[in-house]
Parts: sequence; C-alpha cells; structure tokens
Amino acid sequence: MALLLCGAGVLLGPAPAATGAPAADDPGLGSVVADLGTVVAYAAPGFSPDGAYHASLVPAGDRCDLRVFDVRARKPVGLTHAHVLCDATGIRWAADTDTLVWLVDAAPGLVIAYAWDADPGQVRVQAADAEVFAPASGYPRPQVSADGRFLAFIGRSDTHPAPAVDPSRNAWFVWDRSTGVSLPLSAGDVHVELGQWAPKGHAFFAGTGGRTPFDLRTGACFGSGAACRLPADPHPFFADGWSVDGTAVVGEIVLGGGDNVIAVHDFGDGSTTPFPTRAGRVDYALFVGTGADRVLGYLREGTALWTRTRGTVVRSSVGVAYDSPTGPYLLTGEPVRDAFRYVNLDTGASAPATYRGTGGYWTMDGSSFLGLGPGGCSSLRQWSPATNTVSLFGPPPPRSCYSVPTGPSSRSSSSASGRFAVVSVVTAGGASAGSPYVADLRRHVLSGPLRGYPLGFAPAGDVLEVGRPLGFDRYHLLLVDPRPVPDVDDKPRWSPATPANGARVEAAVGEQSHVQLGASDLQGTPVNLYLRWRDADGVPIASAPKGWSCERKRLAAGATVADCTFAPPRDFTAVRYLDVSVKNVATGAQSDTRSYRVRTG
Repeated sequence: MALLLCGAGVLLGPAPAATGAPAADDPGLGSVVADLGTVVAYAAPGFSPDGAYHASLVPAGDRCDLRVFDVRARKPVGLTHAHVLCDATGIRWAADTDTLVWLVDAAPGLVIAYAWDADPGQVRVQAADAEVFAPASGYPRPQVSADGRFLAFIGRSDTHPAPAVDPSRNAWFVWDRSTGVSLPLSAGDVHVELGQWAPKGHAFFAGTGGRTPFDLRTGACFGSGAACRLPADPHPFFADGWSVDGTAVVGEIVLGGGDNVIAVHDFGDGSTTPFPTRAGRVDYALFVGTGADRVLGYLREGTALWTRTRGTVVRSSVGVAYDSPTGPYLLTGEPVRDAFRYVNLDTGASAPATYRGTGGYWTMDGSSFLGLGPGGCSSLRQWSPATNTVSLFGPPPPRSCYSVPTGPSSRSSSSASGRFAVVSVVTAGGASAGSPYVADLRRHVLSGPLRGYPLGFAPAGDVLEVGRPLGFDRYHLLLVDPRPVPDVDDKPRWSPATPANGARVEAAVGEQSHVQLGASDLQGTPVNLYLRWRDADGVPIASAPKGWSCERKRLAAGATVADCTFAPPRDFTAVRYLDVSVKNVATGAQSDTRSYRVRTG
C-alpha cells in the first residue's frame, strides 16, 4: 500500500499574492488588535491578569508615559499622574485583579504610589497616611497583593511608627486599602521583611532577622494582610512555589548543619509539614494542578508524588516529569531513550505515551504537550493526553531545526485557550535561523513566519505581544490576534463510517476484517489521508503488517476514503498500531489523529 507521508517542507497554508514589502504593522499572521508604537523594551508591565488590559512604557523626554490599553474595547485608557521613570520594576499588576500600581517621584528620597483600578476606572494615591521611600539600589520595590487590597512598601509613618528593631531606612509597612491605614510589618523585637504575596488573596511569607536586604535571615514567618505570625522556633525559608489557589507554599526550611528539609506551609490551618522522608532526598518541590493537595518532589533521579490529604508518597518517575497545568496528567520520561509514560492522577491509570521525542511543555489549558521528535532536530509534534495520540507538523525547513522551550516556566509560550503556541526555528547548533512561527494547535498547522519577536501571550484568550527591535532598548509593539482571517473551519472531518479512536482491528488467519477510513472538509476542499505505523511504545514502523491493503478513492467535493482489508497470513506480523490523520490540501489544516490496534487473533 502506498502511504501518504508528510511533505519535506513546512506547509503554512495558501501562498499569499505578491504585494511587495509588508506594511509596517503587518505581523505576518492573524490581525493587529493594537499598534502601541514605540515602547521601552524589556520593561513593559504587559497584560493584566485576565488579559483585558495591557500596560506599556512610552518614551517621553527623559521619562516615560505609562499607558494602558483596553484590549477588549480596543481603545486606550486615560491615566493621570502617569509620567514616570522608564523602569518597570516599580510598576506592577496585582496578580489576580485588574489593579495597576506605579511610583512617581516626590520629595528627595520619596515617591508617591498610585493605583489604577479597572473598576471603577480611577487613579488613587496609595498609602497616603505614610511616606513611601524611593527604592534604593538592591532594595525591594513596593509589592501589591494578588487581590489588590494590600500594598507592602519600605517607608515611615508618624501615626503608626515602626518598632525600634527596624532600621530607619528599611522598615516595612503594609497599607490596607479598605481601611486606609499603614501598619508596620515588624512586631516587637523581630525585624520582618516581606518575601512574596500569594498568587491569590493576600497571604504571604516573610523573612525575619537581619537589618538590610543583604543580611542573612535567621527565620521566617507566614501571614495574611498586614500581620505575620512568628513561629516559636523560626528557621529561614526559601520558597520553591505557591499553589495556584494561594492557600499553601512549598519550599526549603534551613535547619542548619546540612539538615534542610522541603516542607509545605498551609495557610488554612497554619501547619508546616515536611515532605515525607521515605521518598528519598528531595531537592525541591512544586504543587501539581490547581489545588494544594498534590506536591511533586524532584529527587536526585526522578520524582515522587506526595498526596497530602492521603499521606501517600509514590515514586512517580525515574527521569524527567512534566505536570499538566490543570492537574490530571503527569508525563514522565522512561529509561528507554525518547520514551514516555503518562499517568492520570485522578484515576491512577498509567500507560505508555505515544509521544516519543525530547522535552517540551504543556499548553496553558493542559490539553496538549508540545515537543520535538527523537534527536531534537526533528518534526514538531503535539500530543493529546485525552486520546493518547500525536499530531505531526512535518519536518523543519532545510538546514534548520524546530525549537520549543522546556518546563513549567515555558507555559506562557502558549495561549491560555490552548489553541496557539510559539515555535522557533534554529540551526543544529541552536542559533536562530529565522523568524518564529505560531502553531495553531486546533488546526495542527504552522502560521507565519512572525514578523517580530513574540514576547508572550495574554493570561486569557489568544492575544500575543509582538515586539520589533528598534535599537538596544526600544520596541515597536503590536498586540496580535493570531487567528486566521477569516477564521474558516477548514479542519477535516471524519466520516461516520470511520472507526472511533482506540478501536481494534482484528482478524484470524484465513479470515478478513474490513475498515473504511474517510474524511472531508466543510468547504469542499480536497483532503488527503496520512497513515503511520508504530508499536505500542510509539516507535515508528516503516511498513504495514502482512495482509494489510487499502484502496484509496477521491470522492465528490474533495472527500477521500480508503477501503482497507486486513487478511493476515500464517506468518503474520506482531501487533501494530495505526495512526491516521487527514490534511486539508489547500490550507494544511489537519484533523485530530485517530489510533487503531491491528492484531491477528
């Protein structure tokens, strides 16, 4: 049987008509939501937590103008008191609400803190009952809690002075926006410095002891709002990560003498619980999923999963492990090169993954894992845990390789909806070999190349920041919607007669089994079937099993069908797996992959 294989080049869709040089605001794909002009590079506060707003710094003389753009309404927002230093370290969105905080110079050594709230759309002075010190070199900037209610800063207050233990230039205060009162963070004879707010609500951890940010800490405390509860036996704490819901933090407690432990502090009951030692030595740990129950410990070799409510610890991998953002799935490396297994943490079910290749990352919605084939410089592939199937994007352009980031910190490389992801093109040595592309993971096709540098997707929706370098520290910044225009549903559809994913095709020696594989496109565009054979571990096999044959036919309106027969001979081959996909000839859009088990018996 003749197999239709992926082409040698990158199929990006229909070739555009020759129109000369692209327009200055042409991103190379999709449509422009906003042209924000020249901004300070590497300094933009960027998108608000829900992606509804975007903040940037626009050069204006020796300073910058802080500007906010309403992404949904597609219009700028008027700000007052927004002429600031061209330094985004003092400009922050609250982590879980549309509140933007920034600093404006006041008297020597002092700043005024302002906050803009999307609701009601007003700019207000913060910590008006205190003095906010201008951040000195190496000292932290003011930090706003995730819910926008509290602002922590270094300063002074006459109405609620800091205790004597605080140095005059390093006293931390927390301003409660609901009461309008700034209270010192330190208590009694213990100096306290804010460490980090939780990603939701207003819990935090802090360091205790020392007198400057450069001193060693002698302890830690955990608190909420403006109060920090000092433990009876304090030890320094260094956080590895928060739970997404902000109810717990995991990190390393320094006991001294080399006996450091990884532990979870639960803000609900105030407990601090070490990672069970029966897992082995844990170097660091992170929460899995959207809650605080599951903690993935990273060992010297492999990982261990601690389920806190059950008190169980199981060895979850002997190699690398990638946890999905939404929690149910864990993709783990096997001892065999390029092989992976996946575990459904909700059900405990585990099976070999059809994904084979190098590392990659999960999309933000947890629906796909994006990575590269064996050897790294190979085909781009999208693995779906729901069906345990792989969709291929074809080989990279000549003399180049695809490149995708690796690990949890790379999730911003995909859109929050899970539909789009950034894919770079590099040389075999890793150097840039051209502009990046954007993978449409719903249509399984590459779009681009992108005319500019992808800076990150919005935390919600699909809008992408694209910057075009204008020298050392300037960008021409565009907000781009990567959806094709028009966004036609050109993804091939399986025919009703095509077996569902996971079906078995079986026949005994001397018998026959018939399978019909068919698909079409709603627009009537021709589509082609692609068949790939492999074993249970996902290792590709070049040929079909003995006794397998197909007759392919082109039907009306571009539809295609393959009538396949499986009639195994006496010297039949072992069980094989067939992965089938369909590609739109005109646009390159692909169907989801369906996988079948072909067996003699």
